[in-house]
Amino acid sequence: MSTTVPAPGVARDLVVAYCYPPYVDTSAIVAAKRVREHGRPVDVLQNALGSLRRTDPGLERIAGDLVVRRHEVPSRSHFASWGAMSRFVELGLQQALAWDREGEGYERVYSRAQFVASHLLAARLVLQRPDLRWTAEFSDPLSLDVTGATRRSAAGEGVLLRRLAEGVRAAGFEPPTSNNAFEWVEVLPYALAHELVFTNERQRDLMVSRVADERLRARILERATVSPHPTLPREFYAMASPELELEPDRVHLGYFGNFYASRGMETVLDALRGLPDALRDRLVLHVFAGSRKELDAQVRERGLGRWVRTRPFVGYLDFLALSTRMDVLLVNDAVTRGTDLQVNPYLPSKLSDYLGSGRPVWGIVEEGSPMSTLDLAHRSPVGHVTAAVQVLARIAAGASGAAGR
Repeated sequence: MSTTVPAPGVARDLVVAYCYPPYVDTSAIVAAKRVREHGRPVDVLQNALGSLRRTDPGLERIAGDLVVRRHEVPSRSHFASWGAMSRFVELGLQQALAWDREGEGYERVYSRAQFVASHLLAARLVLQRPDLRWTAEFSDPLSLDVTGATRRSAAGEGVLLRRLAEGVRAAGFEPPTSNNAFEWVEVLPYALAHELVFTNERQRDLMVSRVADERLRARILERATVSPHPTLPREFYAMASPELELEPDRVHLGYFGNFYASRGMETVLDALRGLPDALRDRLVLHVFAGSRKELDAQVRERGLGRWVRTRPFVGYLDFLALSTRMDVLLVNDAVTRGTDLQVNPYLPSKLSDYLGSGRPVWGIVEEGSPMSTLDLAHRSPVGHVTAAVQVLARIAAGASGAAGR
């Protein structure tokens, strides 16, 4: 499916983002924010993700005014299958070259992974059009999972892999000796991209440390840019008017997002239960999440129903608006302690949205993480219930009502 929407000028920049608005996904949102940050008209190549992701029309407000053409590649949606990724590259390359021939030609291409097929298509295009300036962004280490184990998916032999290997050799480097697709999608930008974007220094350093070739390591560092997830202008926080009744005499904490094995809410719930009644009665924790069954069970088990309100996900613009109505916004680090990761390389992208709200942020941080280096209004260590109790007590004692209601 191709769509054309009003945009200034002609696009000389191509965005390759396997996941892009209107599909709901963190990586899609960050890619659109980058487009807005750069402020140049773009064409967008993405995959048709209707089978795996819901849509949110509000996401198109982020950078829709800059998108000249957008094409959803009709390849099978899969985030690790080489066959699906190869088909995305094949069909996406055809569309990119067709668009390129229609005008003066592209000057720049930007790709973002996660999801990794984005870098495969961008690399294939740059090998076809070596005059293109390629900026490749990494959301996280691609070849490592959250436990530090190697993430694997077999890259099948064929024309695509041969062409990519030839391109890496022509650039003066050796292609991966393994057939691990996740290793390939790191090495290709390392060897071919003009700019490499990392969201934080720890992510960059961890990824560089895994590269054995000293010359390739030097190239990465020479072309590396550290750029945290962008924060949208303040007007985006007033584009929606969601209804939410908030008691004016209580202090409202907000958490927006999913839960994972590495990011749970047990510490906060235990801290709430440990507060003196007089302080706890001043607080309400609002949790907006997709899957709430386990959280609801934990709330019932602790008898916290009066103080914790679980709610479904809201649209992106509603989320931004609601974030301004909270007294404190809660974000927690991924927990890497006890894993094989040398450092915590993960910077929660949600933090960039929180920072634009103008509200105080409480970070539950892991020592040495990217978030642990930031100046937050409140902080406590991951898994440290006593410290979380102290933060909640300060919040309850120091705030008399919620954010400008």
